[in-house]
Amino acid sequence: IKLNKLLGVIIAGAFLISFDSCLKNSIAKETDLSHLQDHVVLLNAGLGGVSASNVAFTTDTATVTIRANLTSVNPPTSPVVVTIGVDAAQIATYNASHNTAFVVLPDSDYTLTTTTLTIPSGQQYASTTISFYQANLDPAVSYMLPISIKDASGKALSSNENTRFFNIIGNPIAGLYEEYWSRWNTTDSSSGAGGALYYNFDVGTAVFAANSPTEIAVASQGTGETDLIDFTNTGGVLSNFTVSFPAGEAAALGLTSIGPAVLEVADPVNGIYIVSFPYVNGAGSPRFIRNIYIKQ
Repeated sequence: IKLNKLLGVIIAGAFLISFDSCLKNSIAKETDLSHLQDHVVLLNAGLGGVSASNVAFTTDTATVTIRANLTSVNPPTSPVVVTIGVDAAQIATYNASHNTAFVVLPDSDYTLTTTTLTIPSGQQYASTTISFYQANLDPAVSYMLPISIKDASGKALSSNENTRFFNIIGNPIAGLYEEYWSRWNTTDSSSGAGGALYYNFDVGTAVFAANSPTEIAVASQGTGETDLIDFTNTGGVLSNFTVSFPAGEAAALGLTSIGPAVLEVADPVNGIYIVSFPYVNGAGSPRFIRNIYIKQ
């Protein structure tokens, strides 16, 4: 019995020694980063960051932060100067590989605060801003502005996170439209102009904003719903127009139900779109809407 206990103690001890040795080796392998080379990247750079670099305008000016990160085992002991600049040559490569038609954003439509970012000693990032101006942009054109790291105080640059692809999506039917709004307090429009509470009432300017090159979103100035108009673009020939609402639109507007939406007219040549739909308000009363959008 004593011999068995002694053997058990010896075996257990040997296991612990072996486990401890493995643990030390494992930890050493996980924490030994000395072989890694310091390099500098841009946040949201590369092809995986294109969506995050889409410029969305809520006013005429959109300001976005550009951040350079130093990836290293330890913070730098001296400042790292990162020089950035426009790399327009990237656009042709991007278009060729993604079947897109981006053009370079004109110099007058953006301001880069500085082309020099200094990562201070003891830190690992530095930031600047870039402002984009919507006023002179053609809403039908897709613009791109690749910003690349040109130099980083001798630090290595990443092969796939060196360029941030700022982009503004264009759409051939995007732009400003005048909206004429009609409402019937019934389930349809069969009573015509005489039965409408409002008929072709000019409610002002509606914006056809690009969600993608083949989808626009327009917020009706009459009812307040968002009409999503999708289409197919085959070499500049537009077809297969449809209209829908964003998911949860009825709840967002406090309605019992909304739709289905019907695109009565889709005329990209003359810039005329007519959307109609029924809805039931929160009190349970039926309504019928027709929005006429005419390009300005």
